[in-house]
Amino acid sequence: MKFLRVEWTKKRGSIALLATGLVVSAFILGGYVATGNWNPWGNRHYYQELNANFQECHTVSGVQACTTEHNVIFDAGALWVQRVTSGEAPTGCAPSTTCGFKYIAMSAGTTAPVATDSVTGATNGDCGKPTDTELTTNGFARALGTVTDISGSSPKSSTVVLQFTATATQAVAKSCLVNQSTAANAANVQLAAATFTSITLQSGDTITITWTISWTWS
Repeated sequence: MKFLRVEWTKKRGSIALLATGLVVSAFILGGYVATGNWNPWGNRHYYQELNANFQECHTVSGVQACTTEHNVIFDAGALWVQRVTSGEAPTGCAPSTTCGFKYIAMSAGTTAPVATDSVTGATNGDCGKPTDTELTTNGFARALGTVTDISGSSPKSSTVVLQFTATATQAVAKSCLVNQSTAANAANVQLAAATFTSITLQSGDTITITWTISWTWS
């Protein structure tokens, strides 16, 4: 009888040991799938996501209306951000108090932007390029927006907000987030652009542009 008890105890011990081994193996295999590393304690999988969202609110003849439109992040703009985070020399200029995606520009052009557009340099760095033309008069010259930085943990957003006031009749149909305070600048890079239904503003009418940059990481 004692012999049988010993054998049964050994069997249960073997089963428990086998089950523990399977759990540990599954954990290590899962860690490898997630991290590409056989040591899951030595590496964690991190991800980052950058997204831009556009909104415009206009007041025409005392009536306010807002729209949120699909926008495009340009490949060249994303490359600028990547080079900055990688410690490389970005296209145009290095980030500084005078170089950063905190300026908002406008265009009357209606051509939809495409991610692969050429959007850098003295010509194509202007809002609307490579097809349309940036506005520089009637109260719509590009200008510095009010920046609200991210804070806290993921997900978070930063915003760039600017109100334009028309000084003469002017149609607007496109907005861009750019890195320089003046058009026709050799260091110009566009990060993102959005088209919306053309609005004709009269002198004194306003339009407020909000660019929201969403940051997600883990």
